[in-house]
Amino acid sequence: MSFSEGVRAFWIKVADNKCQVEIYGERSGFKECKKPARHVHHIHAEATTLEEGEDPNHNVGLPLCEDHHVRNTNDEEWSEDFAFHTDIAGAFGHYKEWKANKEHMNSITGKRAIDYSDSPFAEVAHEQHQKAKNGERYVNGTEEIDQYYEEKMREKAVIYQAKHPEEKKPTINENNKTDHTKRKRWWNLLG
Repeated sequence: MSFSEGVRAFWIKVADNKCQVEIYGERSGFKECKKPARHVHHIHAEATTLEEGEDPNHNVGLPLCEDHHVRNTNDEEWSEDFAFHTDIAGAFGHYKEWKANKEHMNSITGKRAIDYSDSPFAEVAHEQHQKAKNGERYVNGTEEIDQYYEEKMREKAVIYQAKHPEEKKPTINENNKTDHTKRKRWWNLLG
């Protein structure tokens, strides 16, 4: 599940549609990736938020290019080829072979539809859910990196709201089945 479209659009606007991952190089020091943002990452991991009984739409979002979110295979923070979800990158790598095998078996058995419940992506989702259930971290990076990016995005959101007072804060339909009172909502900090 991803952010609702309104929340996703808000974070993309806050980041001026640019990937917010910061990369360190010996010559240039720290710099933002700045590729077009195609994804909005839950800084506080989504499955963990759900496991805590909260709504992930209330998390602070981090706009990322696809590479830094799910395509790169390196978990070394601040590197050019870092990704928050290298497990998804691995699933992309195994998916083509998995699908070809499924299609081959379906052609033998005469089935028309592919059952995706054991796909590489389903396996990753199951592993993430299990880790979240056990209180384990399943996203690359550290708590300090999460805190850094959360502060960065909160600051950018405050600046964005100051420059665009006519812009409405995203509305989120509350789910009556969950208790959303445990965490502070980021838009309450905007005033």
